[in-house]
Amino acid sequence: MRARRALSVSRLLHPGAALRLRRAGIARVLVTGGLARVALRGEITGREADELAAQLRRLVQNGCRHLVVDLSEVTYLARESAGVFFGALRALKDVEGSMALQGACPRSAATLRCLGLGRLTNV
Repeated sequence: MRARRALSVSRLLHPGAALRLRRAGIARVLVTGGLARVALRGEITGREADELAAQLRRLVQNGCRHLVVDLSEVTYLARESAGVFFGALRALKDVEGSMALQGACPRSAATLRCLGLGRLTNV
């Protein structure tokens, strides 16, 4: 049985991490072996994009090979910020990993399809 490590915004290893996760729009992260489930919350705009990209890259650098991003609590996904997923895909491709986006509302799913990320989306 694999060990599970759950990281939430309220309980993290160091004090600055919770603030960085909130700035990135990340509500929760659950890591099980090489699989990371990341739940996003609120509006994901260009302001959150840089920090979100850094957090997703950090997960891949720390050994996650498969990434599932839950968008069910996202109220708005800006086109500029959706580009973050391209960077994560590139990092995962280098380590032969995969990514799936799930729970997107119709508006967010339309944005993802418009950018060519529709094949990753499970509404």
